[in-house]
Amino acid sequence: MALHIQMSEEAEREYKRAKLRGMISSFGASSALCLTFALTLTFTVIYFAQDPPAEFLAYVPPAEDLPPRAVPTTPQLSSKAATPSNTVAPSVIVSTGAAPVAMAQIDIPMEDSADDGISIDIGIGLDTGLGDDLGEAGGGMGSSQPAGSALEGTLYDLKQSKGGAPTKVAPGGKVNMEELYATVGGYLKNWSQSALGRFYKSPAKLYASNFFLPMANASLAPDAFQCAQKVKPAAWLVVYRGKVKSPITATIRFVGTGDDFLGVRFDGKVVLEGGYRLPSAYKKGDMSKVYISGAQGREYRAAIKAGKDSAHREYEFIQYPGIPTWNNTNTEIGGLTAGKHIKVKEGVSYPIEIAITEEGGKFGYVLMWENLSDNPVIKNGKVIGGKKLYLFRTNFSMPEKSELQKLIGKHAAGKEMEWPEFDSDSPIWVAVP
Repeated sequence: MALHIQMSEEAEREYKRAKLRGMISSFGASSALCLTFALTLTFTVIYFAQDPPAEFLAYVPPAEDLPPRAVPTTPQLSSKAATPSNTVAPSVIVSTGAAPVAMAQIDIPMEDSADDGISIDIGIGLDTGLGDDLGEAGGGMGSSQPAGSALEGTLYDLKQSKGGAPTKVAPGGKVNMEELYATVGGYLKNWSQSALGRFYKSPAKLYASNFFLPMANASLAPDAFQCAQKVKPAAWLVVYRGKVKSPITATIRFVGTGDDFLGVRFDGKVVLEGGYRLPSAYKKGDMSKVYISGAQGREYRAAIKAGKDSAHREYEFIQYPGIPTWNNTNTEIGGLTAGKHIKVKEGVSYPIEIAITEEGGKFGYVLMWENLSDNPVIKNGKVIGGKKLYLFRTNFSMPEKSELQKLIGKHAAGKEMEWPEFDSDSPIWVAVP
């Protein structure tokens, strides 16, 4: 007798559902395993097939935001060209501050340029190199390009208004000296640009990095500022403005003179007035104090020596040993003028303004400085000079006699240029924004 057992309809339906769930679970597990294997293989291939990424290294330079000053003990950076590699990922250095970085030397071919004449040469200055980011341009009256570290100069023609009309300084074409020095003296009371706003000013700016022009004709300035067709070579005023960073911590003083006048305002204070004229001493109707040559000059220097001139306390008139005769042994002005003592701190920025003016004829100026904290020369208990006389410069520019004479060209004063000496390793007062 055979035994036959038949599954109920409800049990059969449950069985089929269980079988379907098992098939779906098996398929899902197999698919997940295959996907995992594929992703693992893909990432493995990508990782081993690619080159390692470039490595970025953060470099934090010293707390100096500009290149070091040029002093004799500071070694110059040098670099050699490196051989590039195609198999090694480069290391990129990211600097978080401004600092000099040695770079591989690159030779770039330059096309020859034609000489465009004396006015262009004067604008360019002695050199157009950028040397270590500070530049070497800006000799003479300055460069026409604001490259590197320099002070910005503007020429003002005091003979005409900004619209070109004659002023009281030269109403009939001839310079009225009293009006000229009343105007310049008025400006020097506070060195405000607004006091010069009514006069014609050169559209072109010049960027000067040293102030060393021993002898030239007054026609040089309008030519250099590219306004010779508009400005006659007399009764002009040039002002250079900017900020400079002190290269040392010391007590210093500026030394120099001008023909007719050189003035320096440093950190908001007038620290040097020198030359054949003293515009700041003008009083209405009295020109006797303006002329500081001859008898008036002797009286002026005697008052300073006796300590009776409060506006020029600490001033001295010095004939420096070893310096040729350009306004040094000149008895009319007593030699080079040494100004007020100034305390400066290394790395601190100070505003500076330099004013130069000329009546007409020959003109020139030199601006240097002394470090009175560096073994000062003492005579009768009084400081009479520093150990060295430095050129005041804001970049690596350095006057060279033959180049400066060539630069002046047709504006030469008619005799050999006399040359005050200065230390060739003069520290740099970097010009900053």
